[in-house]
Amino acid sequence: MSASGSNRRILTVSIAPCVHVAGAINFGNIASLLGFQVKFLGPARKVSDITDEILKWNPEIVGLSYRLTPANVRPLLEEFFAKYDQLDPKPARLFFAGTPPVVAVAREFDKFDVFFEGGESANKIIRILKDEKSEAEEPSTCPMDLIGRIQWKKPFPLLRAHFGLPTLQDTIQGIHDIANADVLDVVSIAPDQETQEHFFHPELQNQTLAGAGGVPLRSREDLLSLHKARLSGNFPLLRIYAGTQDFIRFADLTRETIQNAWAAIPIFWFNKMDGRGSLSLEDSIEQHLHAIRWYAERGIPVEINDPHHWGLRDAPDAIVVADSFLCAQIAKALGVKYYVAQYMFNSPPNASIKMDLAKMLAMHELNQMLEDEGFSVIRQVRTGLASLPLQLNRAKGQLALSTTYQMSLHPHIVHVVTHSEAFHAALPQEIIESCEIVNQIITRSLDGLPDPATDPEVNARKQQLVTEAKQIFEIIEVFAKKLDLDEKVPSIVQKQLLTKIVTCGLFDAPQLVNNLYARGNIRTKIMEGACVTYDPLQEKVILESERVKSILKTDLIENGRRQISEIIQGQGGDFQR
Repeated sequence: MSASGSNRRILTVSIAPCVHVAGAINFGNIASLLGFQVKFLGPARKVSDITDEILKWNPEIVGLSYRLTPANVRPLLEEFFAKYDQLDPKPARLFFAGTPPVVAVAREFDKFDVFFEGGESANKIIRILKDEKSEAEEPSTCPMDLIGRIQWKKPFPLLRAHFGLPTLQDTIQGIHDIANADVLDVVSIAPDQETQEHFFHPELQNQTLAGAGGVPLRSREDLLSLHKARLSGNFPLLRIYAGTQDFIRFADLTRETIQNAWAAIPIFWFNKMDGRGSLSLEDSIEQHLHAIRWYAERGIPVEINDPHHWGLRDAPDAIVVADSFLCAQIAKALGVKYYVAQYMFNSPPNASIKMDLAKMLAMHELNQMLEDEGFSVIRQVRTGLASLPLQLNRAKGQLALSTTYQMSLHPHIVHVVTHSEAFHAALPQEIIESCEIVNQIITRSLDGLPDPATDPEVNARKQQLVTEAKQIFEIIEVFAKKLDLDEKVPSIVQKQLLTKIVTCGLFDAPQLVNNLYARGNIRTKIMEGACVTYDPLQEKVILESERVKSILKTDLIENGRRQISEIIQGQGGDFQR
């Protein structure tokens, strides 16, 4: 008779004379986080003590550990099973941990459900404990959709990493290797630029650029080959970016082939404004909105990967926070049920840890205000690529540091930026290594971290950014009233207003100087660890309230000039006259 499935107790122990306990403790920590009641009986315990405790405590799982000489384990296990076979009830499952030679002896008894040889990933331990299958060889109970996988892995966040090599075959093999390493939950496919822009237009593809920036995908079969490559190990989810045109066609194709776990699509970017697409700013905004609605209608989670692109171009923190809130509102207005909010830390890379955290907490607080029964925010955190040094050991240190304080947001997804990405496209083994670093941090962080919100400097800056973001939205509302918008549609999902936000300079960044659409007039500086608007001529910080009033005043003047010009031209004159 087996123990009841509702009995969530685990008993672990090292059999005498073995005193090694690290593996059992690590296993117990993970099991505790998953909700099991774990009792470690101790090192070097006699067989009779173990069987007595099993009978007394009635655990669901018993884990035995022995890491000494293989020849000595056989008589110990014979003694154990002589007593164990008499027990009633028995545990539902029996685990054994030891060195590979010791495990080889234990396997001969054909009594254990699962074996651990050391070095197993946290993912594998979670799967074994969740799946209730021997060795978790068949991950059939591991959900293949984003929300299901998040719920399944709780309280551990999913790990996602960017991967795409210059050849399709190397990428296929890499996905297979990553899947079997059992450390990554989501492979974010990195397509080359020709895939993103010309997938459905082979006649426009420049073959000399094949593999530039990612894997060259040229057909439906190529996508299916990536899907097949992930069907082993822990069966990671796949996702891919939305491309820069033909958004609906590509969305439909990736849904059918790779079961795209969630969409990633911007509002303002990947067009002529940043040189990564052929569409104008207004046309791309319109098509992005249509695509988001398409995903929403099909229940596919959506990430609007937009705010950090302002931060990457040195926009002030207030604009990044405001855009984060705007994107979440757009997603909700378009019917998205599960919104993936990406919080990119270390952008700009010289921001202080405290001010970086304050910015992310401000974004999170505003986005959280939108949540209700029909709209949930999935928190995704990541390290900023620009913060990773080219020296790989230093980059590993930065990845570890950044991940530690990212955990303060209690993320659902951790986007692992591979430590080598600042140097070259991440290779499978480098992704695996970075995931192992991050997994260690996550496991320890889940035991508890200090709350950064209690830090007075962090909290003060967070509140300031929330206020400044709302000041930006006051101007957005003013523009919405002045534009000829469709009153039946929320203003924030109308291309005229969104285009205006950029062209008038309300959203701006220093690195957009001489841009086709953005003003590029704003200047910023890191002051006391925060990225703020700065006037180099007056050598002073410009408050957001001052900046937005100036933009509104400038817009009124420009509108007045246009109206005068239109009147003069209507009278057959010339503005110069």
